Amino acid sequence: MTRMRWMVALWLCGCGSFEVEPESTALASQDQAVVPVEQFRDNFNGANNSIDTGLNDNLANRQSGSLAPATYTRVPGLWYPAPPPSIWWAQVNHIWHPNTLSFHGQVSALRLDKPVSRDASGAFRLSFVTEPVVSDARDNFNWVSVMLGGTSSSSGYISNTDIDFGFLIRSNGGLAIYDNGQQMTVTPGSVPPADTYAVSLSVRDGQVLGTVNGTSFSAPLSGPGALPSSAYLYLGAYLTEGQVARFDDVAVSPVVSHLKQYGYYWAQSSNYGSHLDEVTAHTNLNFVQRPEDLVLCAARGVKCLLETRWQFFNGSTLRPDYVQAWNQLVTAITPYLGSVGGFYVIDEPYWVGVSVQDLETCVNTLKNTFPSIPVMVVHAVPSLSPTLVTPARADWVGFDHYGSMSEVVSYLNTLRATLSPSQKLWLVPQSFLTNAYPSDAALARANWEYYDLARSDPRIYGLLNFGMWTHQSPATIPQTFNAQQAIGRDLLQR
Repeated sequence: MTRMRWMVALWLCGCGSFEVEPESTALASQDQAVVPVEQFRDNFNGANNSIDTGLNDNLANRQSGSLAPATYTRVPGLWYPAPPPSIWWAQVNHIWHPNTLSFHGQVSALRLDKPVSRDASGAFRLSFVTEPVVSDARDNFNWVSVMLGGTSSSSGYISNTDIDFGFLIRSNGGLAIYDNGQQMTVTPGSVPPADTYAVSLSVRDGQVLGTVNGTSFSAPLSGPGALPSSAYLYLGAYLTEGQVARFDDVAVSPVVSHLKQYGYYWAQSSNYGSHLDEVTAHTNLNFVQRPEDLVLCAARGVKCLLETRWQFFNGSTLRPDYVQAWNQLVTAITPYLGSVGGFYVIDEPYWVGVSVQDLETCVNTLKNTFPSIPVMVVHAVPSLSPTLVTPARADWVGFDHYGSMSEVVSYLNTLRATLSPSQKLWLVPQSFLTNAYPSDAALARANWEYYDLARSDPRIYGLLNFGMWTHQSPATIPQTFNAQQAIGRDLLQR
């Protein structure tokens, strides 16, 4: 089955109707412009099934990436030693399951014969599409697994101690994570049942973050051993007799295209000073406070996110003269519209007391004036609930929460469920020390985990860091700022 047929219905995150100017290319230096290369991808297309049931046929055409071509070896997929399985139990381009890897009617597994590696940030990144059981009742008994093991001699069973990391998804959407044989707690523990599941995983020491069909999840990794620097990729299926499972588009270190923007709150303001020059090399959209700040944005050839709070609100109340105040701002910024990457309405609107009607008036006024410029709304966590109403014409929607990643994942899922498919999500990584992240090293790691989550979720469009200059300076958290520089440069390569 082609990648399009499998993935289009699952991965569509929608696109706003606005037309923005082309993304700024003046922000990346020559060394940042190097296009990333995936380690490995197999679309399983076009194999001759009559040759060893197609497992290692047509590799040069169906595979891509720095490790391609790479063969597979059949392994038992059992929790005890056993002979290699029959060639009929794992096939590629079966006549009834074209252009996929299919497992048939037994427990079995495969090993990719070239080890895969962590990326420069220290994470293993994996993505794939799977159907744990073809045309089934979505039960709890049949599942597929994707595993990483430091040894090539594993039998490929998910809970064996020689499997350093294992991910399992059941036919009914149940999830499980294993760390060197120990089952970890996954939050949430399941996703809505579906025929197929599009899975993206970021796996690093201590934490796995991922997204399945638009539901994000997290799990700690606290087993007896750290992840190896490189590992063998295993694919497995646990099936009752007569059942079939399928995989498609298996990738290692996939290059993502949905994540576009990276920047900081308060990069330029009267309150916290001028910092655009500190961050321009690794960002492409930064929050600025005043129309005169756009002069600096234009001089540097960068896009900026302009705050529009004071033109619309006195405290939490809509100004009676907001039309005049807005028109004055329009006049002031018109010479610099090419530098306006978006408008930022009042921060955490409902938490500070803004009504739904007044927020909608603000957003609609912005969109009526400049329909092609995105409008951003960022909610406070106390406002998040299944009944949250965000104005329909808000293009970008985020939330801020400065706690554990499992909490961030939970709030992200709550927010996403309230939005239309065309509204794009933003994350707000923290740039200041808290009880959750009391050290510079812990905070730097948290920033990488925010990036892991953003890369795994096709609805997430950007990251806007908060806390730099308002709470900390780069000099007080150098590891965190170094991590943010690396994240920004990596993102800008895409």
